[in-house]
Amino acid sequence: MLTARMKEGMILDDDVYTSEEQLLIPKGTALTQEIIAALKEHSVFAARIRVGEDGKTPVTEAEVKEEAKEQEEATEQELQEPLPEAPKALENMQYYEKVRETEEFKVFNEAFVQTVDSLKDTFNHAVMNNEEIDSDQILGEVENVVSKSRNSLHILDMLQCMKGYDDMTYVHCLNVAILSNLIARTAIHDISKKDLDALTLAGLLHDIGKIMIPDEVLQKEGKLTPQEFNLVKTHVLQGNNILKNKGMEKRVTEAVMRHHERCDGSGYPGGYSADKISPFAKILAIADTFDAMTSKRPYRDEICPFKVIHMFEREAIEKYDAEFVVPFLHAIVQAYMNTEVELSNGKRGKVVMINKNDLSRPIVKIGSFYCDLSKEKDVYIDKMVV
Repeated sequence: MLTARMKEGMILDDDVYTSEEQLLIPKGTALTQEIIAALKEHSVFAARIRVGEDGKTPVTEAEVKEEAKEQEEATEQELQEPLPEAPKALENMQYYEKVRETEEFKVFNEAFVQTVDSLKDTFNHAVMNNEEIDSDQILGEVENVVSKSRNSLHILDMLQCMKGYDDMTYVHCLNVAILSNLIARTAIHDISKKDLDALTLAGLLHDIGKIMIPDEVLQKEGKLTPQEFNLVKTHVLQGNNILKNKGMEKRVTEAVMRHHERCDGSGYPGGYSADKISPFAKILAIADTFDAMTSKRPYRDEICPFKVIHMFEREAIEKYDAEFVVPFLHAIVQAYMNTEVELSNGKRGKVVMINKNDLSRPIVKIGSFYCDLSKEKDVYIDKMVV
């Protein structure tokens, strides 16, 4: 529906994102005059509105509340049945709490923090002192971090547990390097060690140009002005300037320069279309977007991974290369099996099964009740309980 025709009480039937891929208004929100004004302010000219069985008439918030009340009364007894008694006390702990208690995570955490500190020193010496970057050293440190996990799913668990760590530029760069490495190994089974190292290095260095952006802009809690946003966008050019005399191979510097390009030509700095964007840059774009959106930022809280997966499902064909994003999303959702989540209706449960054709809407067990979100379209995963 066109934003100009929206009225109070109507309900959004899909998440609404800004042009910078930040979640603006989540699906299921009842419209108010303030929300409608915000949509117009962010140049959102149309959005999907929930309609009734006739496929035309908008559903109102009052109708949804009445229906929810009836459904609540019908299922209350079943949903309030106690969970089966756990054989051990640990079974009652939240999934990621259990992960954090393991010796494996403690070892991973130590290696991760040490690598972040080393990466910070490398960046600062390269920028402030114009020193060479020891690629072998920082790649070796990343390999050391990766070696602390058993497999791809396990390392995703480890990274999710690190979300409480201060998400400065250096943490983000390490995360993107690890995620890019994972995407390549998942999507390109015969990738060589040389190619994998080059891609991982590009991930480590992709945001080095942000060192040249003032902290008051990078750490600003409110919305950036157009001038400030344009300044932040220069970090890809700044990164290229820093690296061009550091002996880096061209495909590394090219990926650093182009990791904000999008296959539909909507990215920057060049507005390149898919055929002009290198595979490395396409992979970095996926890793960079996923980690940025699922991490807390000064101007917003972290976005639920299932909401980010939903965004990828909607935009993958246009903005991202399906060859890389599809295998990555399948790997990501597997990492969230057995994770406790909170649904949009306030219920809490555990992800117990993935719907392969609707990755962002798995089956969630609530007590003894199984909620298939691929069928319950009015309910979605609102947040991870970590």
